[in-house]
Amino acid sequence: MKVLWRVLIILAVLLIVFFYLNQPVKENEPLKAPNSNGKVIPQNKAPSNLNQNTVERPTSGLSTLVGQSTKELQKKLGEPTRKSPSGYDFDWWVYPLSDANYVLAGVEHGKVKQLYIAGKEAEALPFKIGQGIDELYRNTITDSEVTVKINDNIYTFVLNEEDLQTRILVMYEGLYVQLYFDKIDKSLEAVRFIDGETLVKQHPYDMTYMGDMITPSVPSSFKQQEIDRENQLQLFELTNVYRNQKGLETLSSKDDLNQLAMEHSEKLAKNKISQEEQKNDAFKDCLKNADIQFESAGENVTEDYLDAPEAVNGLLNSEKHRDTLLNEQFNEIGTGVFDKHFTQVFIERVQ
Repeated sequence: MKVLWRVLIILAVLLIVFFYLNQPVKENEPLKAPNSNGKVIPQNKAPSNLNQNTVERPTSGLSTLVGQSTKELQKKLGEPTRKSPSGYDFDWWVYPLSDANYVLAGVEHGKVKQLYIAGKEAEALPFKIGQGIDELYRNTITDSEVTVKINDNIYTFVLNEEDLQTRILVMYEGLYVQLYFDKIDKSLEAVRFIDGETLVKQHPYDMTYMGDMITPSVPSSFKQQEIDRENQLQLFELTNVYRNQKGLETLSSKDDLNQLAMEHSEKLAKNKISQEEQKNDAFKDCLKNADIQFESAGENVTEDYLDAPEAVNGLLNSEKHRDTLLNEQFNEIGTGVFDKHFTQVFIERVQ
């Protein structure tokens, strides 16, 4: 009888070990922002394209709100669901109308500085979410170098080959547009209408300049926590917006997964600040230590992306991270942001 009990105990232990080792867990390497080592180079000579002809800005659609007062914004979209600070001197007014219609408005001193629009039902005139990149190149004037002139200062953004497939920059008179594409499907996923000053502060591309550099103010530690919290929420919301555009189910946000994601982002950021190579626990071990039960799991991490919209577009256009972002099995998610370190934790949990 004792022998039988020993055999049963050994079998039970082996089954537990087998189950743990065979749970599909995908842990991707951190995805670094394309401009994480972005060049900002002073120049003594004005660029050759300074006097390039600009196209008249659109006269209809949400883009007309950029430069307008918040009263006009409220007339069009109503009261935002929330207002939170950004890392670039403006506040986010958030309009998560649905997973198919998502709008972020950047507001500073009572004026709209930018509008980010995503979702398959969103209005982004003169563009259309879902339109092909080939169609855009046929009908839109584009360039690999785009110049912004602010008073006597001149800033030139230089787009690389990857940018021209995933983050095209278009110039209108008094307005700039970032077009976020899925380079696999070659379809437009999101649009950002933005003024020149805010574009320079964010400098999402390599940049040269002549004159004075414009930089955002450094937030206090308390304000940085608010910025991180807003980025965390946007990362969650935009994950579902992008999944919705691909016909996938909405993910539920869970506190235990949010905590795990936040701890991971904070650890990565502090390791970077200390400039020490510290071994991080494997993702599977973190799930186990947090007593999180799952059938399958995945993790995405980004570093140095300027905000959540940029981070999600980067993940979509990285093959391994895309597979995790658009995995059909997952039904729950946690997100965490610390400074410019973004973490997504996905699991399939049996209901």
